[in-house]
Amino acid sequence: MKSFAMNLLTAALTLLLLAGLSLPARNAFLEAREQHAAAPVVVDGPWPKPARDPRRVFGAYVDPWHVDDWSRSIGAAPQMVAKFEAFSRRRTPAATLEQAQRLGISRALISWEPWAPVPTSLGTRGQAQPQPGYRNIDIARGAQDRYILAFARSLARFKGTVYLRYAHEMNGYWYPWSHGAQAYVWAWRRIVRIFEVARAENVRFVWSVNPNLYEGAATWKRTLARYWPGSRYVDDIGSTMIDFGGAKSYPVRRFEPRLRWLHKTFKRKVVLTEVNTAYDGRMPWLRDFRAMLAEMPWIPAVAWSQLPSRGKAHQIGTGVVDWDVQTDPAAGQELRAIIEDGLR
Repeated sequence: MKSFAMNLLTAALTLLLLAGLSLPARNAFLEAREQHAAAPVVVDGPWPKPARDPRRVFGAYVDPWHVDDWSRSIGAAPQMVAKFEAFSRRRTPAATLEQAQRLGISRALISWEPWAPVPTSLGTRGQAQPQPGYRNIDIARGAQDRYILAFARSLARFKGTVYLRYAHEMNGYWYPWSHGAQAYVWAWRRIVRIFEVARAENVRFVWSVNPNLYEGAATWKRTLARYWPGSRYVDDIGSTMIDFGGAKSYPVRRFEPRLRWLHKTFKRKVVLTEVNTAYDGRMPWLRDFRAMLAEMPWIPAVAWSQLPSRGKAHQIGTGVVDWDVQTDPAAGQELRAIIEDGLR
């Protein structure tokens, strides 16, 4: 009996030892698998060059120093680079635009934010607090004129078209420039006049709204009217188009009526300034998005964005929007088809 107990104990200890030895190997395997899944799909060889005169421009919020890698992964190149720039940084996008020119990209979308960015950890209330010096009324009174003029001159030197998306999604509640609609209009008009002084004739001013699918159409339209700067000051209408998934699952068909209304009401083309969708359901969403674009020739440009989402940080029960299309060949193929559709 004693011998049997000893043998049983020895066997148990051996199993524990083997299990312990196997854990590092298993963890290493899992880590390697995750790293492989997260790695961009890189194809050797020359990268697909951007088309010079597409029928519909496709842009991406991608560092222009990595556009070649992004293009190899997708199998097609964007014809526009997109980026965010905050007033508080006191800089111009000159380096980005110069690199875009070196790549043969002659279009850029700049989301120009009049604020000092607020950490998402402070929530929407902290993010939306007015900031002295950057408030609509401050800009309308000339507090940022020197910086605005320098920015305008920088864009004027770009040998191509710049879509300038100033103070976007003003009809929401999560940015400080949502406060004071009349002052917003005054600030917008002042900026346009400064760009005219700088002779930045290559800049297209994009008045970019949020579709606010969480609120009724009548409320949404009434709010927008308060921020409209006037036809003389706007070249294109812009709209965000993000499906957050989960509790905020927005199929493509939900966006369509509001996009059509924007086009019809303001008599402008509509630029889709931020497009993204949650990981779950991404394939049918992208296919529906492609079909929608085929029916809307008045959408001249689309900007794909998978940057960290401020909206996602403030929401509960939504899906995964920070997945990377470069790690997803199937989704990448859909984007490639959308890019190629714009060339025909």
